[in-house]
Formats: sequence, C-alpha cells, structure tokens
Amino acid sequence: MFVFDFRAVIRSTTTLVVLLCSCVFATSQTACLLEHCARELAQCEVDTVCRTWSTCTRGCASIKDPVKQTNCQIRCGDLYQPTNSSSAKITAFSECVISKFHCINQTKTNCSKPALSGLVPSFSLKTDLVGVWYITRGQNPVFDCFDCQVHNFTFNPNEEPSTKPLHGDLKWNVKVDLNCTGDDCKYLPREVHQSFSQDAHNPAHLMNYNNTLAELHYSDDWYVLYASKSSVLIYYCGCNDAECGYGGSVLYSRTPQLPAEEEAALQVAVAGAKIPGFNFNGLCVPKKIHFVKNQFFVMSCAVVQD
Repeated sequence: MFVFDFRAVIRSTTTLVVLLCSCVFATSQTACLLEHCARELAQCEVDTVCRTWSTCTRGCASIKDPVKQTNCQIRCGDLYQPTNSSSAKITAFSECVISKFHCINQTKTNCSKPALSGLVPSFSLKTDLVGVWYITRGQNPVFDCFDCQVHNFTFNPNEEPSTKPLHGDLKWNVKVDLNCTGDDCKYLPREVHQSFSQDAHNPAHLMNYNNTLAELHYSDDWYVLYASKSSVLIYYCGCNDAECGYGGSVLYSRTPQLPAEEEAALQVAVAGAKIPGFNFNGLCVPKKIHFVKNQFFVMSCAVVQD
C-alpha cells in the first residue's frame, strides 16, 4: 500500500507508504543537484546504507521504459531503504532533491476516485478499524501486494497528532528474491506509522494530510467501500512531492485468509465503486502466511535483518 514508502513509496500501500527519486539526472537536474544538494549527495556516498541504495537506483538508468524504470527505483527503495534511522542520509538527500529544491519534477497521474454511491453509509473511526488486520487482497502491485502485511490500528485523540486520532502501525515484509516460491523465502521487515482523521461530511472518507518534509508532504485519501466485523475494503488515492495521483486498494481481514462467505458482497462493493479497471478478481493475493502470536502479533516469515 503507501505508503509514502519510498515507494518510494512508497507500501502503499498500500502504501503502503515512500520516496521516489531516480538519481538519474538530465543536465538541468544535475545543475540543480550540484548547486543545492552537493553536500547531501556527498554524505550519501560515504554512508553505507545510502550508497547501496544510490548504486541500485543508478542501475535503473539503462531501463528505457519509464514505468519499468520507476518500478526498478521503487524496488531499490524496498530493498535498501530501511524504515528506521539508518536511512537518515537517504531521507536528507531525497528531501533536498525532491521537496526543497525540486530538482526532479513531480510526476502527475490521475487516480480515479470511487463513486459516492459506492461508499459505506456509516463508519466509526473509534471502533470499525481498531485492532489487528491482515491484508488479504491488494490492487497496486508496487504498493499493496507484499507478503506478510499486518496493520494494527488504535484510536487515541490524546496521542499526537491529535487532529488525526486513528493511528496505524503498518508492518510488511519485502521479499528479497522475487523468484522465490518456497516456504523458506527471505524477507526484510519494514514498518511505518500513519494517522487519520475523518471527513465530517462523509464518514467513509479517511484523511491523512499535513505530513512532514521527511515524508515528502504526502497526503492520502482512504475511501471505505465495504465494512463488516471481519473485513474492510479500502480504496486510496495519494499525492506527495515526487508523485501525485498514485492509488490502489487493500482488503483488511481479521484473519490471515479472507472468509469465503464475504467474497460475493465484496464483488458487489468493488463493482459499486465504478472505478475503471478495478475488479475483485484482478486483485493480488499476498502469500498466505502462518502467524504466531507474540505480544500482539509476529509474522512467521523467514525474516532477515538489514
């Protein structure tokens, strides 16, 4: 999902979060980089984490198809940009190049929003998304389809930011080898925190606005298409300093596998959203994982540390 993840991105979805930086510059972009961000670039190159990420993104330059090149850069972020303080130099470089001095132009695309008639008529921010959820379906292959995605939401108006009282602890795992299909695939753990408010005029519209420079000032709109005690279907559109118009969808389930009896209602909900190209059978199915309780959860994927 998106997340801002570097995604980018940015999870997504998902995102799952997200920083989007090509690190392959045209002449004018190079001049901007050298004039404004030379220090951040130098600091990146002497930092092991940042240099590894930068080397990976530069390797995407040979890919001529712009979509495939972007996906390559996003994959570099997934693999080599940890969601912790060890990626501080990546964040500083991206802030300078993308948000402060706009050496890279913002990519703008269109995210089709769902029909108002396709949204749920009521949704409680205090209760309906609180607790632990597993992502059992996803739409955007870049943000929403990671294996081992578990999100835990709490409602606390006393926790900052107090204007966004629904707080999400979003955890996912990045598969190291995308060709691995066995039970011993290796994963990199990732985690971000996001908070949401609710549209006073539309309870099915959750908003995550006014985010920081380090997060590329991203803004996400979540739309609730279906909600029951065991499943919640979200469609989202987002914008950050690097890309405006990304989108996707995730299906939250209380168990690691979607209850079969909900599929018919979800088919109806997806059709009712009236979003071009959006259909339930076209959603990805993240790898089914056996979960073992530890604290409030732990995923039993074979996880390798950064």
